[in-house]
Amino acid sequence: MQYAALERMLINSIREVQMKLGYETEVIRFYYPEKALLRILDAGEAKADVKEAMKEFKAYVKDRLGEIKITKSQERFCFLIPPKGARYVWEQKEENGFLREFIDTIEKPGIQLEDLKTVFHKYSDGKYICKRCEGEECDYIMYFEDSDKDSYCYFIKFHENHATYHRFLSEDVKEMGF
Repeated sequence: MQYAALERMLINSIREVQMKLGYETEVIRFYYPEKALLRILDAGEAKADVKEAMKEFKAYVKDRLGEIKITKSQERFCFLIPPKGARYVWEQKEENGFLREFIDTIEKPGIQLEDLKTVFHKYSDGKYICKRCEGEECDYIMYFEDSDKDSYCYFIKFHENHATYHRFLSEDVKEMGF
């Protein structure tokens, strides 16, 4: 099981929340579909082992993230991160320069695609992908050619005077058919 990969994903999510909303000493919840969880753990289709794997994962991260709680409802898992975990990420994990600039840029009123391209270009020497997306969920999908820079795909949706985004691991995006 790839517990380090799951921990990294949770820490990235915590840090993203902190960049958007600031640091608070409160519980944070994240929800992940079972398929995505199995993929990040590199568990294949071993659904029967997920319950045991979650017990082992909780022990694996306890010193850093505290006594996390993991529950399952239908086909998704909820990870409840206690204040200790949020504090650990705030105090110990460096802010991602790209994500900070991306969030600051996308939150500006009147945001344009070129503004986001400028941010991606700055952090990749121009080696990024920007694809038009047909559908209601997003207008564009952007990601780095080199996933070592950032392993997420950003689904961008433009509205009248602002934009929103969702980010997914590239493996999940493939599963979604994009």
